[in-house]
Order: sequence, then C-alpha cells, then structure tokens
Amino acid sequence: MSLKSFEIVYKEFNSKLESREFEKALYLVPDLLENATCNIDIFYSLMGKATALTNIDKNDEVIETYKEIIHQFKNENDEIISKYLIYAYFNKALAYAKQKDFDKELKTYNKLLEKYISDISKDTEIILVKSYMNRAICVSELQEPLKALDVYKELIHNFEHSENENIQIQIAQAAYNVALIYAQSENNEKAIESYAYVIKHFENSQREEILEYVAKALINKASRIKMEDNYEEALKLYDKVITRFSSYGGELLNQVALAMHNKSILLSELNKEEELFELCDAIIDKFANSNNEMILNVVASAGVIKDKERFSNNSF
Repeated sequence: MSLKSFEIVYKEFNSKLESREFEKALYLVPDLLENATCNIDIFYSLMGKATALTNIDKNDEVIETYKEIIHQFKNENDEIISKYLIYAYFNKALAYAKQKDFDKELKTYNKLLEKYISDISKDTEIILVKSYMNRAICVSELQEPLKALDVYKELIHNFEHSENENIQIQIAQAAYNVALIYAQSENNEKAIESYAYVIKHFENSQREEILEYVAKALINKASRIKMEDNYEEALKLYDKVITRFSSYGGELLNQVALAMHNKSILLSELNKEEELFELCDAIIDKFANSNNEMILNVVASAGVIKDKERFSNNSF
C-alpha cells in the first residue's frame, strides 16, 4: 500500500475521533496497521486506538494497548516517537489508577521517571511533575504519608527553578503537602519550617492558584506557632493574610475569612476584648452578604460574640 493510502485511512480515523464515533474509529485500526509504511505510522495508530478505547471505558484494553506500544517502541530512536512515548507510560498509569491498582500505577510511574528524568525538556517536564505528584499519592496509599515525603522533596529539588508557571503551581502544592504531612505527624518544627518555605518561595507570585497555598501556609504556620505559645507572631501572620488578600475573591477570600476567624479565637483566649469586638464588626461588615457557607459560619460566630457583648453591657 502507498503512504497516501495510510494518510487517507488515518484522516478518516481522526475524523471519527473528533466526532466522538469511537467504535467506528476502532473499526479502522486494522486498516491503519495494515497500511502503515513505517514505525511512526504504527505508533500513531496504536496511540489513537488507546485514545478511542479510553473514551468508551475499555480500561483493560487500554492498558494492553499501552503495554504493546511501550514494548514495541521503548528503544525507538525516532525523535517524534521518543517525544510522545512518555504519554503512553503516563496514560497507562492513569488507567491503573482508574482501577485503583496503586501498586501497578506506582511501578509505571517509577519506570517513566527512570526513563525520562535524566533528559528533562519543555516537552516532558509537565508530565514528569504530574508523575511525581501521582507517585506520591500512590506511596501514601500503599505505605503511609511519611513515605511520600521523599517523592515530594525530589520533585521540588528537580523542578523548583522551572520558569513554567504551571510547573510552579505543582511545586507549591508539593511543598504545601510536605508541610501538611509533617503537621499530621505532629512534627511541629518541620511543619513550621515547611510552611515557611512555601511562604518565602511563592509569596511574590502573580498566580492566584499559587497564592492560595501561600495564604493557607500563613494560616497553618500561625496555628502551629500558636501551639508553641508564640501568640503575637501568630497574630501577625493572620494579619498578613487579612491585609494581603482582602481584595481577592474566590478561595483567597475564604482564607481571609478563616484568618479573621482564627484571629478572633486567639484574641478571645488572650482576653483582648476591644480588639476582638472590632474584628467581629469587621467580619460582619465585610462578609454579611456572602453566599459562601463557610464564610457565613464565620459571620455567625462573630455575631454570637457581639450578642454576648450586648448582653454583658445590658445585664444587671
């Protein structure tokens, strides 16, 4: 068959994929493979087959197809095949994840990282980073969260200087997860140190997705410092969230409400009533018209405190 014959069938195959006629697309795969004139034709055909199978939820066949692709092309020198083969590893791992087969998912990520981590490029870095993140989740599921620390730390070490903002979002999340794991294991010193890393490295970001981790790190660091009786420093950290992020919306505004709530609790514990009542007024003024359930709970809490104040002032 001529190259033109493959191109004609491949064009029809892609048309079926685009129109979401996946069963009809799969019907064309034997013709694609028969008309293939080189390895790259076979590679594209099998990757397309895996895509169609994924869309009709044939997960076992998806895995088998990616196994076939990897077996056939893992030592291929063709530049295009080498560039896109990483997706076969990654998608195979995702197929195992869909089955909750974390052991095989983890082994697939391990093979992917072993093969590609020494040759990081702009084409591969996002897949490598996502593989690290998913690998950490697998380790947490199969072993324990503390075992995932090494995965997160290796990820941060390899990619913390990436100029890709989407990579930086993943790094911020990984660094924040490190702090959470230390906090959950009651390692207060390491938790505070790790939250400080998130704050220091990402506080000047312009991306709200990253700033959310900064705000959360400030609040969580304040809570950890409070546990060590460093109340004034905790208050400063809450104030930093309130001052820095009050003009934002979405999740950042939720963090402002949480910081104000946590500050009110601390002021109450310290018997700083005047500051407490001023803060409650500020909470009610800022958030009374919110539709967010969490924020409305914060407002309600502030209202209870104000009601107690009025009751105290009017009591005999």
